Amino acid sequence: MSSYSIKDLERISSMKAHTIRMWEQRYGLLEPERTDTNIRFYNDDQVKKLLNVCTLLDRGMKISRIGKLTKSEIASEIDKIIQGSFQGDVHVEAIINQALIAITTYHVALFEELFANAVKRLGLKKTYTKILYPLLVRTGLMWVKDDLLPSQEHFLSNLIRQKLFAAVDALPLPEKPDQKWILFLNEEEDHEIGLLFAYYMARQMGQDVVYLGARVPLQDITAVISDYKPTHVYSFFVRNQYDNQAETLLGSLRNNFPNLTICISGGDEKTKEIANKKGVILIETIENLTDILNTSNA
Repeated sequence: MSSYSIKDLERISSMKAHTIRMWEQRYGLLEPERTDTNIRFYNDDQVKKLLNVCTLLDRGMKISRIGKLTKSEIASEIDKIIQGSFQGDVHVEAIINQALIAITTYHVALFEELFANAVKRLGLKKTYTKILYPLLVRTGLMWVKDDLLPSQEHFLSNLIRQKLFAAVDALPLPEKPDQKWILFLNEEEDHEIGLLFAYYMARQMGQDVVYLGARVPLQDITAVISDYKPTHVYSFFVRNQYDNQAETLLGSLRNNFPNLTICISGGDEKTKEIANKKGVILIETIENLTDILNTSNA
């Protein structure tokens, strides 16, 4: 069983540490254990309870009432929310919190159930934007790298990768694509969830795609472009870029392939400035990507 500090709980739940301590003192919601040096720590069950409490608070239930509920009563209230409509933000937050429980306890069956229900009601695109993307943000897997709970981060990342690859495999091969894309991450990047979702979107919209994945050396990208002759290349920048990596990559692609449409997502302000100078398209939303995919190259 994992152990968590009060700071870990704050980051997982987005609830301030002093609020969590107040709930402990006033309502006995959590009962932390202590190390030999008298430092508080929490276990998986307490993390689960805290996330459920946050869900009920978002639902409008007062903390004074939540504090009186038994474990089974809390579970019953959560089940009511899960079975409710997918239209409200409260329900989405409930799904996210339940998914966090699945992640922190390595509960594959729970994650599978939540994902299947979300896709059935929302479709994959909305499931990604409303549930999976916020999960990635919260666990530090996409735009902000965070070393909190690395084993759970890897667990979530691989679950989502499996789902996206399966979704792509279920799509028919494109019959008359008017765009040809190469999707890749540079040799310092390995967080490919956003790129994988772009792979799904491009294929779902009937375009031809070569997916190279993470940590691809620049010389390999150059060789594939020369052989495949794409209309577009697309990459994500998640990690901080050192030693002018972004400028080297984008500059080389632009100089060697002046007529190629180069697209990127993510990156810091310096990377975005470099992209603008070199005529690289910044894709900052799914709508941006959809617009480009809908543009005919015939």
